[in-house]
Amino acid sequence: MVGMKKIELILKDKHFIPLETQKFILQMCWAQHDGQWFLKAKKKYGMNEANQLNQEVISSIGKIEARHILNALGIKKGSINTIPEIFKIINTFMNVIIPKVMKFKFLVHSETEGIALVEKCFIWKEVEKSKESTEYKCACNFRHKGWLEAMGVKGDIIPLQRISNGDEICEFKFVLT
Repeated sequence: MVGMKKIELILKDKHFIPLETQKFILQMCWAQHDGQWFLKAKKKYGMNEANQLNQEVISSIGKIEARHILNALGIKKGSINTIPEIFKIINTFMNVIIPKVMKFKFLVHSETEGIALVEKCFIWKEVEKSKESTEYKCACNFRHKGWLEAMGVKGDIIPLQRISNGDEICEFKFVLT
């Protein structure tokens, strides 16, 4: 090959995936990453330790998720102080982070109290497939508390019903303090 020039080609072609599909793929990958992380932690450290680590990590990631979204919206920590505002922000969090396979809604009772209902939980559906579903401790409240902390909101989230306890839905009471 004497005398042939070396040719380099920078290829920038790519396939098109609509933004909504990209978003869904990223949401599902994130959810599956969370599940794989939990399974590996359980295998290495045992169920109790995996549950504890999962709760700590979910709380921490909830704060990070909330900070990114609040920054994107230009909302300052401490500026949100009613349940309708909190639920509007959480609806936004859920739209960005959680795949549409999760079914939920929020009911406002007053400026300081409301209910979150989860009618379909894709995470629990995956947990149910495992042999240890009775030992798994749902960490969603730790994510919610991380969100509230990132918003600068003082309040409690009280589980009233849990799918993981055999209830048909999850129901959480949000109370500002």
